[in-house]
Amino acid sequence: MKTVPKGAYPAMLTPFTLDGAIDYPAVKRLLKWYNDCGCTGVLALCASSETTHLSLEERIELGKFIMENKGNLTIIISGHVSDTLEDQLTELNAMAALKPAALCLIVSRLNQNNETEDEFIVNIQTIMDGLDDKEIPLGFYEWPGPQNRSLSEKILKFCADTERFVFLKETSCRTEVIRAKIKAVEGSNFGIYNANSTLLLESLKDGAAGFCGIMGNYHADLYQWLCDNFEKYPKEAERLSDYLGVMSAVTDHYPAAAKYCQHLYGAEMTTYCRKMDGLNMSEQNLYRVRQMETVANELRAWLKTL
Repeated sequence: MKTVPKGAYPAMLTPFTLDGAIDYPAVKRLLKWYNDCGCTGVLALCASSETTHLSLEERIELGKFIMENKGNLTIIISGHVSDTLEDQLTELNAMAALKPAALCLIVSRLNQNNETEDEFIVNIQTIMDGLDDKEIPLGFYEWPGPQNRSLSEKILKFCADTERFVFLKETSCRTEVIRAKIKAVEGSNFGIYNANSTLLLESLKDGAAGFCGIMGNYHADLYQWLCDNFEKYPKEAERLSDYLGVMSAVTDHYPAAAKYCQHLYGAEMTTYCRKMDGLNMSEQNLYRVRQMETVANELRAWLKTL
């Protein structure tokens, strides 16, 4: 059965120049940073990537560049934002042609009319039938926002039984829901990747495959360490989890704040965003990011002593 490796998958940013164009040298620096952090992979062309503010041509060009400069990263690509299934298939086939490790379907795009479980499953089958590549591994992304839904056990079991689905970015932020999803796909190659930092460790203990979230753009190496070592160092994992949970509250002005954080790490990029004013963050916000990364550096020093 096809699968993708367990671990940390940051929700990838899209750097822009000050005039709003995609900054490809900065994209390359960002990919190097993810690699240097030891990340298993990234989720590209997602909400953090400001995908709804990219044209299809830009998404294709950016996706191709990411694949060509991925290094050791496992690339999961989303990138369909249209309303009709027909237009979505045009987008998805373009993304699939880039040959990512998995093609990630956005839940809300298949749920625009608050479909019943059976209707939602029909939409899944329509997408699968309409893909030119009948073998590419698939995923689902519970993109927070209008029309999003937490996938039910019935839907997840359907996906698992196809043996095509390998990745779910889970965003319910509820332990009992995450636990039920893990159980629903038990024994399959369908991995559940928790987006919630506070509940990550608990979900890993329950059998989640890893992390996929926005905080991977601040200190991805700490999330990768937790995914890799929570069983080997249980007490230390609990302590790290406590810090990561509190630090995850520092999300004001995202994704601009994350771009500022990348600048601190040397993956230089502007804080320009297409979805928001990223150039005028408050002084307090900038201080918080720097303070958070001071704590992250102290945690890194501590982990090196183990």
